Amino acid sequence: MKTDISIDPKNMDARIEFKFDDFNSPVDFKNSVAIISMIAGDFSLDPELELEDLNDLVIQGKEAGNSSIVFEIGEDGIEAEFTK
Repeated sequence: MKTDISIDPKNMDARIEFKFDDFNSPVDFKNSVAIISMIAGDFSLDPELELEDLNDLVIQGKEAGNSSIVFEIGEDGIEAEFTK
């Protein structure tokens, strides 16, 4: 599974993008949650994201015609946004 992770060098905020087409097996969801949790842990944040939650987000995003979901993680918290 390809994952795009970028770090803003000024404030060290992280941006993680997951393409919906890359979710092909349960392991992809598990690895994605692990990546989000590890990066959130660097900011002492708990994403409170379970496998079911991510699966629901992927389904919701696909139904809305989006192609990916982006998680932005920083000192201010975690935000998720669908992208086309």
